[in-house]
Amino acid sequence: MAAPTFGPIPSNLWNRAPPEKSGRASDHLRALDRLLKLNEGYANGSWGYTILRTVYTPESDALFPAAIERLKRYVYYWCHYGRFLSYGVLCEKSRIDYAEPNDELFRRFYLDVIEDPKGLAHLDGDSPDKFMAISDYFRRWVAGVDISGYNPYENPRFCNCLVINTEGLALLAQLPDEPPPLRCAVDLKEKQDFLGTGYSAWIWLLETQYMSQPALHEDSYCGWLKVGPGDLEK
Repeated sequence: MAAPTFGPIPSNLWNRAPPEKSGRASDHLRALDRLLKLNEGYANGSWGYTILRTVYTPESDALFPAAIERLKRYVYYWCHYGRFLSYGVLCEKSRIDYAEPNDELFRRFYLDVIEDPKGLAHLDGDSPDKFMAISDYFRRWVAGVDISGYNPYENPRFCNCLVINTEGLALLAQLPDEPPPLRCAVDLKEKQDFLGTGYSAWIWLLETQYMSQPALHEDSYCGWLKVGPGDLEK
């Protein structure tokens, strides 16, 4: 199936003219607008990552689709979080009710999901050798994608991948089905709870270009790290 493409971004969603907008959402739309003018091709105008599924069991067959949808709902929450940056009375005074830039940012969030039991099931786990093999698999996948008009090294979709393995899938499945409501936190305690939204779950992110250059590796970092749903929008 061909990846979707997205049209131009209306400039009123990212320029500085009224109404007041979420700065983070507007900045991200402005960056996407620049890319739209420079490139054409695969998933043009979108942002997001490629997910490799490494767990294949009857239980995971039921959990995986629901986990992907739950992940999207938490990304949606973080796309809107910049509208409510404080808490209590101060937040009510400064909150941003204009949500169109945030909705547009999320509309352009697109995940490629690769499911290949034969090629990936034996790589389930979190050992360095399996991560390196997953990285090699991913780079072979990128080589087979029509990315005409793109410099693949400038697009996270083709440089980094997310891995949902047994442990990551279980953690995503344990998240509440819905994130907190999009509103001001009533007090500091609730604000702190909101800041932790989704971070009881994590999945692995592999920086595959970095991983392919061992000379750059450091003792404490070889190219893979844990990320939560809130990190994807950042």
